[in-house]
Amino acid sequence: MMNKKGILLVIIGICLSVSVGIGFSYAVWNQTEKQEEANAYQTGCFAIEITNQENAINLSNQFPITDSEGKALVPFTFTVENTCDYYASYAINLEILEGSTMNDEYIKVMLDDIDPVRFDNTDLQSATTVETNSIESKTLATSGVGAGQSNNHSLRIWMDENASMDAARKTLNSKIVISAVATEKPLTGAEYLETLLADNSNTMVEDGTKDNNIRYIGTTPQNYVTFNGETWRIIGVFNNMYECPEDTEGKEITTDNYADNCKKTRLLKIIRNTSLDTYSWDSTDSNVNYGYGVNEWSTSAIQTALNEAYYNSTSGTCYGSSGKSNKACDFSQTGSMKGLDETARNQVARVMWNTGTVDGTTHTYSKTNTKDMYTAERSDNNGKSLCSSGTDCNDNVTRTTKWIGKVGLMYPSDYGYATSGGSSVNRETCLSYQLYNWNSGSYKTECAQNSWLLNSSQTQWTMTPVPRSSYASYVFVVHSSGYVNGNDDACNTRGVRPVVYLKSNVKIVYDDKHNGSKDKPYELEF
Repeated sequence: MMNKKGILLVIIGICLSVSVGIGFSYAVWNQTEKQEEANAYQTGCFAIEITNQENAINLSNQFPITDSEGKALVPFTFTVENTCDYYASYAINLEILEGSTMNDEYIKVMLDDIDPVRFDNTDLQSATTVETNSIESKTLATSGVGAGQSNNHSLRIWMDENASMDAARKTLNSKIVISAVATEKPLTGAEYLETLLADNSNTMVEDGTKDNNIRYIGTTPQNYVTFNGETWRIIGVFNNMYECPEDTEGKEITTDNYADNCKKTRLLKIIRNTSLDTYSWDSTDSNVNYGYGVNEWSTSAIQTALNEAYYNSTSGTCYGSSGKSNKACDFSQTGSMKGLDETARNQVARVMWNTGTVDGTTHTYSKTNTKDMYTAERSDNNGKSLCSSGTDCNDNVTRTTKWIGKVGLMYPSDYGYATSGGSSVNRETCLSYQLYNWNSGSYKTECAQNSWLLNSSQTQWTMTPVPRSSYASYVFVVHSSGYVNGNDDACNTRGVRPVVYLKSNVKIVYDDKHNGSKDKPYELEF
């Protein structure tokens, strides 16, 4: 085994000299390498190189600018390459050098596409300085790179728009320092859960779908995780997901081109442990679908609220009845209405979600089991496929069966696949039985009540529409009594439990204090 403690490399990179008000020098790059001890293997090596340095930052004639202007700056781009045989974990630190007179609160830093932060932000961890003339060092980000692989990074630095007059003619001297150490490759959340599968067959299973996802099942699985400073729960690991960047060289990613522009991968899917509140899925004016709403997820009121107001922790527009009856949804507050904070936003993946539904003929809302529901959700059937006339389906909204976004709701199949079954009705029988009839007899006690996604005190929305011949406003719900109901108008108020997929490089922190139990939930590391 390699001696990991003794193998340390420090690379000193970007050298920025900034003198506000009297001109600026160009960035200068230099590099030094240091290995404290000999490698454990004579044939081994450990080295990181910085290559492809582009767009050296020139901050001449700089002045305070807004974050939007800062994000638009041409970045300094560089590649961290692992040229040897071991996985390397590394930290990207910004060191402030002697002679700097600018206050930390005036310095804005943006690494890659992560939200910019002020250098005095307490979320930035202090680091050990490397340069002899450094007076302060903070870690902007941590990452890792496999043997023979490389990571690309970009850096933007600007003066915060709130800088006061005393920032004039101040100086910023700084360097980016990359500190790396050889280590075992850390497991992503998906990889870690896969290691648990064999020893937790009572609470974790491969679901048997064409995607062969891993799911938590039963009433009390240890699937708790801290996210957004709250308790969430892991639905499972989902294969064949498409993780999409914000754009590709300025080209918008759509449901028509996602397969060519998004990364096909497996992702962790998590759900808030409790609902935000009860809201309408959608609501419309009384002359559209009789005021009952439109069952199209991409345009729904709750989709908009979750991906705008909730995602950005602001106040939004929500509804609580037909005819667009407003209901307060201020997600800028703390407590049960808390929106996503900056750390959570940086962990959420933008993905392609399936928003198809049952065909409404062979598989009606009352005759569909969990297995068929999973297939239906990935089909081209939409919520208005059977409804063409009448005041209850007179909307002009185009229906879709795919959607690219960040915050959704659970599917009816998520609820069904979360059951463990029981002693008299086993899990396989539950999965093959109509979800609409899970509220009676042994199917209620053995199937519904053994699914941890059931909330016996609150009916919950899903994101799947229901095709009906006379209505274009119905959406599937998981009823508090245990069955999946297809008779709920979108304007009704039901529990809203946000669901997100985590980015593929998000890791789970697991140790004696974080084992996934309710009292010791997993932590996330990005």
